[in-house]
Amino acid sequence: MTMFPVYAANFELHPKAGEAFEHLSPLLGGLKRIDFALRVDDPSVNQGQMASDFDEQLEKTLLARGAKPFSLRLPAEIPQKFDFAFTFGARRVAVEIEKTDREKIMRDILKCHMYLHSGADFAVVGLPKNYPHSHGVWNLFDFGMERFDECRTYGFGTADKLDRILLLGYEQFAAATDKPLNKATRQEMRSEANIQLRRA
Repeated sequence: MTMFPVYAANFELHPKAGEAFEHLSPLLGGLKRIDFALRVDDPSVNQGQMASDFDEQLEKTLLARGAKPFSLRLPAEIPQKFDFAFTFGARRVAVEIEKTDREKIMRDILKCHMYLHSGADFAVVGLPKNYPHSHGVWNLFDFGMERFDECRTYGFGTADKLDRILLLGYEQFAAATDKPLNKATRQEMRSEANIQLRRA
């Protein structure tokens, strides 16, 4: 296992209106930098796929900024589990982090509806602006904004529910160089993980 220090910055919210934005922007709008780690367990498996503890570090940061920990109970028929939940200003918030797969964003929006139906007042979906993969970089936040706006335009979800969902975009950087994560930095990390594996 090889660890790489990285950080998130350049946070952005979407949409910039609605009940979720009005309530949560004092908490989320002030985010500056969150340090976290990428982990390569085995560089020979699944093209050296990386795991991230961003959700844990985001939760710690929000708690330090005034949020309170909260355990949202979901009905047994809802198998999906959010990444974490908190309260802020007496309102309950479920958080879902989509770190890698742009095709799952519509499912994440559906899961937010499940959380709202189960007692959450708001739901937040975290999406990186630069997810590096073997063929380049995906901007999951842009992709999420497009899907979210299409939901509003074509009535895929009620206005009441969509007003209580907020997307949180962030850019990822290598801590050692302050360079945005991209295909090249991903390859460098995979190469280093291979070196560490051979030394072990």
